[in-house]
Amino acid sequence: MFGPKPEAGMVYEGDFVAGVAKDQFGKKVGEDANFFPFPAVAGGEAPVVSGGDAAVVLKDGKNQKAAQALLEYLATPEASAVWAEAGGFLSPNKKLDLASYGDDVTRATAKSLVQAGDSVRFDMSDQAPAAFGGTKGTGEWKLLQDFLRDPSDPKGTAAKLEAAAAKAYQD
Repeated sequence: MFGPKPEAGMVYEGDFVAGVAKDQFGKKVGEDANFFPFPAVAGGEAPVVSGGDAAVVLKDGKNQKAAQALLEYLATPEASAVWAEAGGFLSPNKKLDLASYGDDVTRATAKSLVQAGDSVRFDMSDQAPAAFGGTKGTGEWKLLQDFLRDPSDPKGTAAKLEAAAAKAYQD
């Protein structure tokens, strides 16, 4: 997408791609790389599709209080600002000043995430087992890339996706 011989004009990816375009390929976010909302269906509102990471404290023990304090800090606007300034990160924290983000494109993306509230939808890879949705070169990644290379058999691709998902959910 951003290399010396681009093979794509558009990519469906997360907000971190702006950082890749800028840091690895020297592209200017907002000029060489931009974003647009996921398309709405049947005249409805455009959904905000996102990915997400979570941190939890699962076990009581001598470090549990420190771990809980760390998680509480990570949820603050101050911690989110550090990540936002570094790039490749969006925060759902409504108290984070959008000026913390390094460019207008990322600010607009972050604003759409915050404004979506409970209407945010996680993409399929964040809702499925890693063997199906989150492992590069396997599962949905490979099957959908194969389909994009040769879209002549949508029913066959759907059957392969169903079989791969069924296997991943059994494991």
